[in-house]
Amino acid sequence: MTPRRPAPRLPAIDPDRCTGCGRCVAACDPRVLSLETRADWRKGAVLHERAGCTGCSLCALRCPFDAIEMRRPA
Repeated sequence: MTPRRPAPRLPAIDPDRCTGCGRCVAACDPRVLSLETRADWRKGAVLHERAGCTGCSLCALRCPFDAIEMRRPA
């Protein structure tokens, strides 16, 4: 029996820290992050396709506001 690989870490975006600058979206090769307008009319990054995320962490590395933390899904 082969050991099960842990699920890749996914970006968890803190909406209070995210300014909607788009640097994380530009860094995302699989294009699973996008900017959306929230209820308070501010833009913010959103992970819209969890299955397509590779867990590469480039989005978190490019965020100058520390708004993205990579976490394993529960």
